[in-house]
Amino acid sequence: MKLHVYFDYTCPFCYLGIGQLKLAAASFPEIEIAWHPFELLPKPMARPTHDPDPETGELWAPALVAEAEKVGLLLRRPFSPAPYTDKAFQGMHFVVAQEGDVRAYNERVFRAHFERGRDISDIDILTDIASDIGVDAYAFNGLMKEGRYCGAQQKALKHAYFESGVEEVPTYKIAGLRVSGAVGLETMEKFLGDGLKNEQRSETVKPETDE
Repeated sequence: MKLHVYFDYTCPFCYLGIGQLKLAAASFPEIEIAWHPFELLPKPMARPTHDPDPETGELWAPALVAEAEKVGLLLRRPFSPAPYTDKAFQGMHFVVAQEGDVRAYNERVFRAHFERGRDISDIDILTDIASDIGVDAYAFNGLMKEGRYCGAQQKALKHAYFESGVEEVPTYKIAGLRVSGAVGLETMEKFLGDGLKNEQRSETVKPETDE
């Protein structure tokens, strides 16, 4: 059974959702995740700065910080101005091509941005992340600088923007079901369970045949 996840590395709700998904999916080992890039800031859009709320001085809403903490995540000041994510996604395509651990790569990119405030548009920083998950860092760095996966990213964006029907991230699709936004851990668990039930029902329906 396949779960389709549409996301962007600079979206705090995607960061929270990936943490919730990791916990919820532990009860559903039969689920395979297909990761779909959805750049919220495609070039050449201007890069906004991350500024604290003028009244509270806080960058993130307390409720969002609390929800992140529930799944073991930290929300700190990310790199500012917001980085373009095309390079980070191209790195993901490399990891996919190498049959590496895509979930681990994505988690580390999110943490680099939201916990450590690193510039995830920097190829050298992405190379460090690739090295951490055990893929060939030398090949990663060289192919990224060559732009080998630019085409793969453009194809992925065409699907996300024009073919998927997705208008916001995070969006999750499974077995004919769909949910978007920061849904919470319990809702995520129910969503995956309902998807599994839908899949099982569809497999028990046998097509009619002419006698």
